[in-house]
Amino acid sequence: MNPFDKLYKPGKMTLGIEFPLDNDWSTEGNRKRLEDNRPFGVPDISNHLALAKQIDEAGFAALWMRDVPVYDPNFGDGGQLFDTLPYLGYLAAATKNVLLGTAAIVLPLQQPIKLAKAAATIENLSDGRLLLGLGLGDRPVEFPMYNIDYKKRPEIFRQNLDIIKEAWKTNSNLKSKYDFLSSGIEVYPKPKKDIPLVVAGHSGQSINWIAKNAQAWFNYPRPVADTLENRKYWCNALYDEDQAAKPYITAIHLNLSKDDTATFKPQRFGGTVGINHLTEYLKAYENVGVNHMAINLRKSETPVSEAISKLTEVVLPEF
Repeated sequence: MNPFDKLYKPGKMTLGIEFPLDNDWSTEGNRKRLEDNRPFGVPDISNHLALAKQIDEAGFAALWMRDVPVYDPNFGDGGQLFDTLPYLGYLAAATKNVLLGTAAIVLPLQQPIKLAKAAATIENLSDGRLLLGLGLGDRPVEFPMYNIDYKKRPEIFRQNLDIIKEAWKTNSNLKSKYDFLSSGIEVYPKPKKDIPLVVAGHSGQSINWIAKNAQAWFNYPRPVADTLENRKYWCNALYDEDQAAKPYITAIHLNLSKDDTATFKPQRFGGTVGINHLTEYLKAYENVGVNHMAINLRKSETPVSEAISKLTEVVLPEF
C-alpha cells in the first residue's frame, strides 16, 4: 500500500496530530510553564516520545511538525524545539505506522541539495512515511541571519524545489542546475517512492502553480463555511490544470473540555468542545470536503495523553 493512502481517502477525512505535544495555551498548562520559567511558546517536551508512540499506536494518520529556525519573542513560538530534520529521523525509528509530516519546512532557508538528501534519507528509514510540507517563511528576523533577501522568498522557493526534484531523479542532471558540475554527480539515497510534496498556504505562489507542483495543499484553520469556499478554490485550480483530485488539508486548535458534554464554542482557529460533541464538529469539515484534519492540542484543558486517549476511543473510529 502507498503510505500516502493513510492520509488520503477520497470522500473521507483522516485525522492527525500537530506538534508540540503540550497544552501550554490552556490555563493549567500556562501555570506550569510559568513555574518552569519557560518563555511563552517554548514547550515542555519531556514526554514527547511516549506521546508520539501513543499517537502511532492509536492509528492516527499523521504527526505534523513545523520548522522554526530561531525563537523570536515577537512570535512567541518555539515549535517543537528539536530541529525538524534530525527529529524526523529519530521519529522514523521510534514509530512504525504514522505518517511524519512537516507543516512546514521553510524552503527558502534550506540548502536544496542538503534538504534533498535529508528528506530521501528519512523517506528510506521510515519506509515511505514522510510527507514533505514546504512553506515560505514569515519571520523577517531569520532571513538576514541566513544572508537571504526576504523579498526574494517566492523565487527562491521555486528554484530550491526544482533542484530538489532534480536531485531525486535516477540519473539526474544536476549540471542543469549548477553549470560548473561535471556529469555523473548524484545525490544519494534516492527516494524509494515519490515523496508527497505538501505546500502550506500559498507560499508566494499562485494556486494554479500549487495545483500542478504539489500533491496536497495545507491550509490555515478556518470556520467551516470559509473552508468550503477555500476547498472549491482548490478544486477549481486542479480542474483548470488538468490534475487529478488531491487532498485538501487543514487544522484546528482544539480545547478539549474536561466537561465531556460541553457543546462547541468557537474560538480563533478552532474552539472548545467536549468529547461527546467533537465528532459532529469534525464531521462538518468532512462534509465540506476536507481530506485531512491536523489537531493541535495546545489549548486543551484535558491533558494531552488523556486527550489522545479520548480521541482514540470516541472520535477516531468515526473517521
